Amino acid sequence: MKGWELKQIFPQFRYSGNLGVEFNSIVLDSRKVSKGAMFVAIKGTHFDSHLKIDEAIQNGATAVVFEESVKIPESVLGIEADDTRAAYSLFSSAFFGFPSKNLKVIGITGTSGKTTTAFWLYKFFNGVLHKKSGFIGTIGEDSGKGFVIKEKFPPTTPDAFYLNRLLSEMVKNDVEYAFLEVSSSAILFKRVKGVTFYSKILTNIAEDHLDVHGSLEDYLQTKLSFFKDKTPSILNRDVSYYEKFAESAQNFVTYGISRSADVSAHVLSSALHYTDFEISFRDTKEAMRLNVGGVFNLYNFLALSAFALNEKVSIESVKYFASHIPQVPGRLKTFRLKKGIVVIDFAHNPYEVEKILNFLNSIKESRLITVIGAVGWSTKKKRKEIGEKSSLYSDIVIVTTDDPRGDDPDTLISDVARFVKHPVIIKDRFEAVKHAVSIMKKGDIVALLGRGEEREIHFKNSVLKMSDEEMLKEII
Repeated sequence: MKGWELKQIFPQFRYSGNLGVEFNSIVLDSRKVSKGAMFVAIKGTHFDSHLKIDEAIQNGATAVVFEESVKIPESVLGIEADDTRAAYSLFSSAFFGFPSKNLKVIGITGTSGKTTTAFWLYKFFNGVLHKKSGFIGTIGEDSGKGFVIKEKFPPTTPDAFYLNRLLSEMVKNDVEYAFLEVSSSAILFKRVKGVTFYSKILTNIAEDHLDVHGSLEDYLQTKLSFFKDKTPSILNRDVSYYEKFAESAQNFVTYGISRSADVSAHVLSSALHYTDFEISFRDTKEAMRLNVGGVFNLYNFLALSAFALNEKVSIESVKYFASHIPQVPGRLKTFRLKKGIVVIDFAHNPYEVEKILNFLNSIKESRLITVIGAVGWSTKKKRKEIGEKSSLYSDIVIVTTDDPRGDDPDTLISDVARFVKHPVIIKDRFEAVKHAVSIMKKGDIVALLGRGEEREIHFKNSVLKMSDEEMLKEII
């Protein structure tokens, strides 16, 4: 792509230098700049990459995007923007020919439930409705050639250049629907700027990611900003701050259980592996069995139902999918042992921990044994609440290592354990899981929380290959 082409598309930016240059990629890291790249300088929280502009040019950058006036060679294209994060996403979208305009991109956001809702929609539209669909989220991606589980340490919503590359691949592979998890960080840092959405879905809202947002109000306003346009939306009628979302969204359909909604459900009975309910939509009522337990999963299924029914999908197809619901990797994955059941789930914030443990506590035959930790870069408040929620619903809590990232594992464990009544502290996660299984009695449930499908534990200076499922299989 050439500089003058970009100027034609985005005349609002301030251009200087050589408009005739061509760039073959767009990068944020000066160390990854190669000949012909566009380098975008970002004023980050901890580092300002404007300091790396000269290095990027020396490495072969033919174009530089910046927020402050800097001197660059006449041979290089300079682009000044008020917000280089937004510019990066817009330019990435343009670089790949605005792929989202040729897809039906559905953005799913919320504190929890994003992965399950997006994955089920992806499976439903692909497998039952035979409408070729793509998926981009925490657990993996599919750009039209098959689902691939992520093994590294990915953000929920990818970097804008990679995101638009995936969307471009979907267009080439004749994908019709693209189901995309949209995190609060992706909204805050403009990763989805330039993406044209066909529809947006809100799962729920609770306090989370305050390490990034600083306050619940900032987190809420970030989520609200995602819905401030005319894109058709699907809103959870029972969610906290629903009225604020209803004010932001201009065109929406609702779903819920507690309050009256366009698509609503009445729970008949629930167990570990199923939920019987009656769904109401317009003048239609239909009894269904969702072959997975937990009211929180019913909410995820209602979000799917509201979107699908709004797309004129038959209620018979929705009912069929409910009874053939696929396992979401790392979500409420159960293993039956001789003594009881082991459950693996990704729940890693207080809201999710409370949901899963409250459910498991309600169906347990004997004791609930929870293995849990806190991720690095989380707030002290989050660690405190994880400890409190675990202690409230569990008979035994084993506090262990989750994903320390750059933080001290001992500090993370201590910050959780001090709010647990009679905690069992085992730093080594393998030994923690082994101990939980060894003390199981008949009818017990062991909950391994926090990691789900993740296969790496990140320490400050090392990475350990480890997954809860692989550890469990080795132990049993």
